[in-house]
Amino acid sequence: MAKIQKNMKRTLFSVILLSIIAINTAIAQSTYELSERNVEPARARLVPYNKAADAVGGEESKSTFVAVVEEPVRKDEGTTSTFTTHFAFPVSWLNRQVILRIGYASSAYTVRVNGREMGFSPSGVMGAEFNITKASKEGRNEVVVTLDSASSANKLYTSKEVALQQIEVFSQPSIRIRDVVALLRLNDLGEGVAEVAIPVKCDALNPKSMRMHYALRLNDTILLAEGYREMTLDMRREDSLRFSCVVPANALWKSDAPTRVRLDLESRIDNRVAECVSRNIALRQIELRNKQLYVNNVQVVPNLVEYGAVKSLDEVRKFGYNGVVVTLDKDAYKVIEECEKKGLYVVVRTPIDTTSLGDDIRRGGNPSNDLMWNESYLWRNMHALHSTKGYGAVIGYAIAKGNTSGINIYDTYLLLKSLVTSHIVMYEGAKVEWATDK
Repeated sequence: MAKIQKNMKRTLFSVILLSIIAINTAIAQSTYELSERNVEPARARLVPYNKAADAVGGEESKSTFVAVVEEPVRKDEGTTSTFTTHFAFPVSWLNRQVILRIGYASSAYTVRVNGREMGFSPSGVMGAEFNITKASKEGRNEVVVTLDSASSANKLYTSKEVALQQIEVFSQPSIRIRDVVALLRLNDLGEGVAEVAIPVKCDALNPKSMRMHYALRLNDTILLAEGYREMTLDMRREDSLRFSCVVPANALWKSDAPTRVRLDLESRIDNRVAECVSRNIALRQIELRNKQLYVNNVQVVPNLVEYGAVKSLDEVRKFGYNGVVVTLDKDAYKVIEECEKKGLYVVVRTPIDTTSLGDDIRRGGNPSNDLMWNESYLWRNMHALHSTKGYGAVIGYAIAKGNTSGINIYDTYLLLKSLVTSHIVMYEGAKVEWATDK
């Protein structure tokens, strides 16, 4: 009898152990399918040029650092859609980095270059970049992007029509411009004091040095700042070059006078031009004081309409609004750019929509309160923040679209507020809870 009980205990222990292993394996597989792999840190779209004049003109066809990408060939099989394309790797790209940018995909996708997996994005609708240098070679290269409509990652945001758009391949030096960030504060004279930071990344295995020449101009003619900075970075390091300058009041971005300045950058390695970048920047001071929004020390009451509820941006003011809420999916960056030109305020909504998943926040219910989705909420909101923080028209961020709240909403709100104290952070499903500024 004792022997039978002992065997039963062993069997029960084995069953429990196998169950725990199965559960942990399932969780690990789910987490793996929900997490990004080898996605570059988010930034606004950047185009490198080999000549400063071409960068200012924005003629991408003249840049030898931008590849011509063939029209993708689509093949559907079951729940997957495979898009295959090719690009040419010129000899001038040797010893440089090769970056692939996907502007929009209707679902989660995997990227392969010359048969080698190079990354996975769980949120295809947001633009993403992948460093494909290790898989690229001189001559013709194959890029295969596989969209999976059955991926668990699509649960947070789905698109009915299968599509892949804006595939770009470009080259940057091994010590390269990774982003541009500009902050501004007003002085006692009403002028702006701008601080411009240029994050620089070294992808080389050995230390690299570069000299960055910069020029900040108003109306293409008035020089606000000019100079250069030098930097040396060792293996896999990133740091920022910075400069500051006084900006006259007429150069500040305002809703009724959406003026932008132009920043021209030219990096040199061994006294040779490595890349040129030009970007229009809207400089303004933005603050939250006692839950009120101020732009350039003037109180602003946001009166926003959902983009898509109006036929065009020209109708926004016609119906009494001063800005829009834009979900960061297809063509969103173009919309934000146009809003900045027109002087319209923008709240960027991260593409998470759980309205169709019910209001039950118990286990197995709405993802807003399911810890399995915690990393997904945080990553997608960080991606939205860092890819749009360079736009002066952006006054806030919406965590998601939904009717429920939970731990993932709270964690995301706290994270965003720790990074952008000057901006509104909102969530319409918070109702009377504290996880929203408005």
